[in-house]
Amino acid sequence: MSGLSMKLPDHLPLIKSSRTKPERKISNSKPLSKEELSDFPCVSKWMSELQWVTELECMSILQGKPLCPNIAQDSAASQVQTYRDAIDRVKFEASKITDGFNVLFKYFDSSKWVALNNHTMEMTCGIRKLIQLCNAHVTDVPSYIQEQQEVVMCESAKLVQQTASAAEKNVVHRVPLVNQLTFLGQSFSRLVDNILGYLVQRLVGMLESCNNVSALHVVINNIITLGLEGEHMCFILAREGGVKALVDLCRRDNVAFTRSKALRALATICCAPECVAELEKENGIDLLIDILTDESVIESVQGEAAGVVAQITSPVLDQTQHLYRFAESLQIILKALLGLCEKTEGHETFLLSAAAVANITFIDTSACGLLQEMKAPQLLVKSCMCRKARSLFAKDQVATILANMAAIHICQENIRCCGGLDLLVSFLHQKPCLLSSGAERSACERVQQKAAIALMRLCQDTRHTFKVIKQKGIPRFVELCRDSQARNNSDAVLVACLAALRKVCALYGRDGISNLDYQQLVTPQLMDSFLMCSHSDENFV
Repeated sequence: MSGLSMKLPDHLPLIKSSRTKPERKISNSKPLSKEELSDFPCVSKWMSELQWVTELECMSILQGKPLCPNIAQDSAASQVQTYRDAIDRVKFEASKITDGFNVLFKYFDSSKWVALNNHTMEMTCGIRKLIQLCNAHVTDVPSYIQEQQEVVMCESAKLVQQTASAAEKNVVHRVPLVNQLTFLGQSFSRLVDNILGYLVQRLVGMLESCNNVSALHVVINNIITLGLEGEHMCFILAREGGVKALVDLCRRDNVAFTRSKALRALATICCAPECVAELEKENGIDLLIDILTDESVIESVQGEAAGVVAQITSPVLDQTQHLYRFAESLQIILKALLGLCEKTEGHETFLLSAAAVANITFIDTSACGLLQEMKAPQLLVKSCMCRKARSLFAKDQVATILANMAAIHICQENIRCCGGLDLLVSFLHQKPCLLSSGAERSACERVQQKAAIALMRLCQDTRHTFKVIKQKGIPRFVELCRDSQARNNSDAVLVACLAALRKVCALYGRDGISNLDYQQLVTPQLMDSFLMCSHSDENFV
């Protein structure tokens, strides 16, 4: 214990050890060596336990000492909170004014001119309140915001004048009034966008100016929260330099502890094509490749990098034209992601890595051939036997990869030989528990659908089909077709199971399926069987 100063008394009573040793007198003139202390077992024991013993006096002293405040962190947190409060207030007031515009158009359509005039004046007061709020929260308001404020107030005054005239004379020139409403709406939207952009810019600037790790965590957490508010806010963050600042932060060695959180912020922001383009522009793809291929980088950071890859390769984004650097390094990225899937024991890291691989198989057809060379099916089947891939979300990604690879002829035999058929049939039997969330039930639907699609593609002759029948695949296909609750009322699962069942029966005949099921699920046209099994009246495209 560093705060405890020890001094042995000048004279200690003679202590005899259990062994026969000559008696010695302890003097403070010369410190005792370890060999000499071994002659006194009690003293040796006491000395060895001191580092683990907490003395009450020391605790009292420690409790009485004030903790030094982290001035940098407190200052940054206060500043961040100021910007966040301003952003939230601006968005709240802007939302109310936007609703006011909708009311104005309703009054206009119903020719309620007095109500239109009254509501216009109320909305003008709301706009003025928003401008005052902006000036109160933003020091040194930029000139372009001040100019836009003047434009909005001028357009508001014109609208009030026109609505007042309409209410007084009950005569309206509809086209000029509609144009004025439109001009004001556009001017107001531009003002709100400018204000939010400026506040976000100040927040992003703190990423570049802060060197304190705790303060940076506060800033990044708030950026992540903003990114979760929607695509428009992510666009503003990217436009105001958020992507560039986060990429630069990941490259700074003096704040390496923030790299994991910065990568998570990047994954949150890059949900729009413009944000992905910004990441490409700032050489963010090279950064991700460096992190994924560097063995000295800890697994948690590599997992977050895999999360960014999964986000920017999401099939819902139309961003393929921006990923030129990504396409050039596809083999390196896939190898790194598969290596991460193999070595990790954590569910989240496996999920993010597998999701990235699954997304890549959608956007680049050559990926399946590369995965075949890297023996991805064997690795994924083996991983599904471990705890890290037991969740429905992880199985969803594995089923996606296998289904996309099964569409490539050269990959099919490799999937069959490594136990892929058995794994896919087991995926068909997946059921969410009674307390599952909506997300888990949706994941279960996707697992069932993709497993059925993969099995249909892999069943090319009677030998392969027999494995599916042996694993009781046909009864499960029939159950998913007949029982809407088993497939969570999913029409996508129904169509996939009908198609797979027909493929199996076409190759192996009627063995394993009853005459009634064959006549209703296999013999008719696919649409007829679908309509019979489906509980909805809508057509499935």
